[in-house]
Amino acid sequence: MLGSFVICNAQKIEQRAMCGIFDKCVNRKYFNIETFYSLELNADSTFTFVINHQDARPKGVGKWKIIDTCFISLELEEPSVEECLTSGYMSERKIKMRIININKIKYKDVILKRKR
Repeated sequence: MLGSFVICNAQKIEQRAMCGIFDKCVNRKYFNIETFYSLELNADSTFTFVINHQDARPKGVGKWKIIDTCFISLELEEPSVEECLTSGYMSERKIKMRIININKIKYKDVILKRKR
């Protein structure tokens, strides 16, 4: 059961320290598909999260906050009817990402790095 524990950084990370743009380009060679992830965290607690791959470009905007000192919670605004019918619809309405440090955030199996 030791593997089920999540170890968080002992130091508390301020929300303003996490503001910025984080991204990652992932190339799934066996499918010949490239996926680009981009997360912009703003000081006013708003965010934009985009996943760009092949024929789709889902995009979500909303509010973000740090929870339990080692996670970021993204709560997406309700989409318009037009967004729901396009490839721009992001079906996840609440997204939880793990803070690795102030320069890296983990989303599922992808580590987004702060853009310099």
